[in-house]
Amino acid sequence: MEQITFTMLAHIITGSVAIAAGATAIAVAKGKSLHTLAGTWFVFTMLIMAVSGTVIAILQPMIITAIAGTFTTYLVLSGWLAVKSAPNTKGRFDYTLPVCSLLIVIACVYFSNQAGTSQAEIKHGISAYDYYFFALLAALSFIGDMRLVYAQGLASTPRLMRHLWRMCFALFISVGSFVSQGAAKILPQSLVDSGVLELPGLVILLMIVYWRLKLSFGSKIRQWRANRAAQSSS
Repeated sequence: MEQITFTMLAHIITGSVAIAAGATAIAVAKGKSLHTLAGTWFVFTMLIMAVSGTVIAILQPMIITAIAGTFTTYLVLSGWLAVKSAPNTKGRFDYTLPVCSLLIVIACVYFSNQAGTSQAEIKHGISAYDYYFFALLAALSFIGDMRLVYAQGLASTPRLMRHLWRMCFALFISVGSFVSQGAAKILPQSLVDSGVLELPGLVILLMIVYWRLKLSFGSKIRQWRANRAAQSSS
């Protein structure tokens, strides 16, 4: 049996708390005290979980897991900073975010090339395509970071969207890690093969799409309804 170290125990406990806190933050009314409390727990436990997971992955080594942990840390910090500053303002840490996302892109491209040129076409058991996945996500994040740097901050809606997708995707990575490295090893194989374990991740992705649509078109729909109501009453 694999020995449980302090770092691994911290990773497991904080990861479990982070998933519960993230699910609560998604489910409750936004901007209320419970959402703020759950979000605060989510941020701190996710950071401990991601950093400890990165350390464990580096020591094994599991490069793709280390990249996932580093990217998750970056997503949580940048998503948290998005709502800590007022709309249309920039903080001094915002200038460091493009450097972080670009370094992740470079690391992913490097290891994907290592995997692609190896005889088995894998690097630490992972194909080049898995590294490309994180390279693409980090590249999109880099574009968003550069947009923030060159703009005079972000207006309310883009700011909330930046916060939302980064926090939700960090939760998506965490849930995916929990399912593949934890739940899938202890649950019955029939349940694993049924695809039920994929549902939490799918729900998180659908929530990102839902809130993207709501933030983009919600005010326009409300205005359209108000105009229709005004026309009906006149």
